[in-house]
Amino acid sequence: MTEKATNLINIYSLGNVEKYSLIVTAILVVVNYLLGSQPMALGVAAGGVLFTANYVAIKFVVNALVSNSSSIGFGIFAFIIKMAILIGIVACIFIFTEVNIYGFFIGITGVVIVIIGENLRRSTNGSL
Repeated sequence: MTEKATNLINIYSLGNVEKYSLIVTAILVVVNYLLGSQPMALGVAAGGVLFTANYVAIKFVVNALVSNSSSIGFGIFAFIIKMAILIGIVACIFIFTEVNIYGFFIGITGVVIVIIGENLRRSTNGSL
């Protein structure tokens, strides 16, 4: 029982994907802000941070399922709740704030490129 608990505690450490995603998001925010587009910079920040948090949440749910510390039903429930929260946050961002939709998608794209690049780097090092 304690082994399963320690496995879940270790999930909270930030991996390379999360670190690089936040770094790329910060660079994109600074570049957009310096170019004079504050709504675009806000959109990039919102998209990048939100989808980095989404990646961490997916990683948490998958690790909980793989370590057999929870049932399949809990995993499905947690994934549905996570998606509902994500959709709600995105809807609130676009309804109640002045976020540029193009900047939001640029932030998402930066995170996706980091995820793909990190997985390609791992595959070239001999691991699958």
